[in-house]
Amino acid sequence: MCFLANSKERLWPRHSVIALIVIGVLLFSSETTPQQKQPQEWLSYYPSVSRLDGKLVKITKYGKPSYGENPESDEKVEVCFLILETPLRVKARSTSSVNNESLTNASFVQLIFPPEIGDYSKYVDKHIVVAGTLARGYKGEHFGEVVMTVKAINPTGKPM
Repeated sequence: MCFLANSKERLWPRHSVIALIVIGVLLFSSETTPQQKQPQEWLSYYPSVSRLDGKLVKITKYGKPSYGENPESDEKVEVCFLILETPLRVKARSTSSVNNESLTNASFVQLIFPPEIGDYSKYVDKHIVVAGTLARGYKGEHFGEVVMTVKAINPTGKPM
């Protein structure tokens, strides 16, 4: 045990003080470091309907005929992407010739808005929730690893 010089008071043993300091530092650091978002549960490819939320953005890409190999002659197309808040995971469909690979840690999804959805431009640069079917990007007009054909837009985030 430790004693103060010229005193009969007992002090905490040195190893106890060090242990308390270490515990305090660990508690402080765990409360101040941001928590990483956990990946979503496994989603499924078409025909299953999935629900995603994130920020809708539009990006200009090179389209037909050569998708950027000849920028002078390629058309420029506006492509919509959903920037996800939580990484996406999609489980492979063994019976599909296209959607036969699982995908993990995708941070964005290309959105395809069929005409029946109507005008979606009011949602650009806003946080939205979309429901639709997922597929692997495999065609020339697919600019992302995952593509969603949108069935519904729900900008409020309330259940559909």
